[in-house]
Amino acid sequence: MYQGKHAGTQNFPSSHPLPSRNHQIRSKTLASITPYPKPVANMEELHGRLSVFPDWGYVIYRTTYSAESNAFFPEIIRFIEACIKKQFVSAGADGPRNYVSEDWPKYRSTIMEDPAQFQGASLDEIRTHFETWVDAQGMRDKWTKFRMCIIIDEESLQTLKDATVAETEAENFHEALRYVKVLEAFPDVDQYDIFPGWMTCWTYALWSLWENMQDGDDMKMQHAFIEEDDPWPDVYIG
Repeated sequence: MYQGKHAGTQNFPSSHPLPSRNHQIRSKTLASITPYPKPVANMEELHGRLSVFPDWGYVIYRTTYSAESNAFFPEIIRFIEACIKKQFVSAGADGPRNYVSEDWPKYRSTIMEDPAQFQGASLDEIRTHFETWVDAQGMRDKWTKFRMCIIIDEESLQTLKDATVAETEAENFHEALRYVKVLEAFPDVDQYDIFPGWMTCWTYALWSLWENMQDGDDMKMQHAFIEEDDPWPDVYIG
């Protein structure tokens, strides 16, 4: 496990609201866009679940171990956590209770990092490992943390390697395409599904994905929001 399992406790102010599905990065009209999902209600649900579970956050698999990845990986994790916090803070800004100050300190990234097991591993191999790990803890379908995982492979690394935490507070933070792959455990798919059991996800949409999966949605419901006329047509942007 990564020695820097951390909660991202630095203070990253949310001075620039995140683009949602009706932001300028979309060309569609407001009437055709799915609204941002109930942010306060979802934060209340997360808060309630944290009375049962000690923490929340993504399990992150690393499948690239080049010298370049060694140099950038710690900062990539900090950047991903800052992206999640940015959207989390934005979602909780208008709530009646300060869930941000209570629940963000409980965020933990669980890093799966072992070149002997994961170097160049396929998505199917990662799914097998993740599902086995989930079942070993008796946590299948019991908590969002165990329903999906992030994969940082060489492709994702190339979009993330020059990312910094400071970038998340820049006015033009949304212009660079930075993404990870997110894989669903035990996906409900068959031969007729266009959803392959995983999707590419913009780093700033990871909280949006978490709250929708927390609601019990299958990932393929979120995959359906990826549209051909999006600025990044193969990437989930929330």
